[in-house]
Amino acid sequence: MTHFDVIVIGGGPAGSTLATLLARKSRSVAVFEKERFPRFHIGESLLPCSVPLFDALGVLPKLDDGRFLRKHAAEFVTGDGSLRQRYVFAEGMIPGTPSAFEVDRGEFDQVLLEHAAEAGARVEQEMQVVRFDCQLARGVEVVVRGPDGAERTHTAECLVDASGQSALLPSRLGLRRMEPGLRNVAVFSHFEGAERYAGLAEGDISIVLVNDGWWWVIPLAGNRTSVGLVGPAKALRGAKPNEDFFLEHVASTPFVRDKVARATRVAPVRALSDWSYKSTALAGDRWLLVGDAGAFIDPVFSTGVQLGMTAAFDAAECLEGALSERRFERARFIPYERRMRRMVDTYTDFVKGFYTPEFGELIMHPSDALGLRAAVTSLLAGHGKKTLGMQLRVALFHALVRMNRSLPLVPRLAERRAAFASRSAPS
Repeated sequence: MTHFDVIVIGGGPAGSTLATLLARKSRSVAVFEKERFPRFHIGESLLPCSVPLFDALGVLPKLDDGRFLRKHAAEFVTGDGSLRQRYVFAEGMIPGTPSAFEVDRGEFDQVLLEHAAEAGARVEQEMQVVRFDCQLARGVEVVVRGPDGAERTHTAECLVDASGQSALLPSRLGLRRMEPGLRNVAVFSHFEGAERYAGLAEGDISIVLVNDGWWWVIPLAGNRTSVGLVGPAKALRGAKPNEDFFLEHVASTPFVRDKVARATRVAPVRALSDWSYKSTALAGDRWLLVGDAGAFIDPVFSTGVQLGMTAAFDAAECLEGALSERRFERARFIPYERRMRRMVDTYTDFVKGFYTPEFGELIMHPSDALGLRAAVTSLLAGHGKKTLGMQLRVALFHALVRMNRSLPLVPRLAERRAAFASRSAPS
């Protein structure tokens, strides 16, 4: 049995970031990751606001060495490709890093996890946490099982769940709640040799609006492209989101079909469903949730890594204070919980709006008046509501979306409106 200051469940971006930061403060920290890296993971498109975090973590030189494509903008496009709107991060309202990365998550996550080990964290892969016990009086006890089936017990002052969408603590403690209105399904794969843009636009993510949802088209290094379809589970109408479903929808979406017409699919078709959720608590006596373990939002705005790493930086400061003061009760962690909820709620509202036709219409026809386009660009870059100016403009954008529901402020996406009305009608 080994005692640590902090045990972290999960070695993804949130867990590895937290472990690196704590290890740098000379805290003893262990990371138990149930898989062996590298492993496949979606969420390949990162946000510019993540880049300063990479720099502060000391990992930026390992990422910016040519292995990943630079991403300078996000493009919204209709399914037939007739209407496009490009949001260039350098033109945002809030100054900051003008680009991000498009990454292979297997390679990216491995870089961050190895970085944590180099910083002094104890990293053990293929180690699954099977039991945990958090008692304020005596600390945390965690039982892990290795690939040989043998179990070992470790103790710590605090436990951090960074297990991603597995959400180990919320699932075991009954804290996980699905997000109303975001009962969506994703089906996706990788292609080699897909058509892509030239120059600075090569790394642009394309978000393709279709009647029953949207596609992502994410160019990656090595001539590989990630392609995925996301839509409401209700829109499946009894169909299974399998390979046939995926290929049928590729063929019926001209923009996506043309992108992959001369490409070769090089990965299996995978599917995920009902993944948007929040935990009713992000902290308790001697435990914290970071990243996707606490909340996962639909990936349309690529916020996963950004929110997870931001939470990890905040949690590291919070835990350092708790360890110094020897105070580990839930009340000590409430400020962390409140900050994370505000950040997640900002993007949850934006994501929910995206699935309404009136929101998509304004995204496709942005106004430069009052700096609205620049504010939306900064939101897409990951800045959230960092300033009063941003808060006011985001509130104004949502007000215009509500007005556009009945007043034609911009040209309509008629077919998308009809599909939305059909799904919203009582069964």
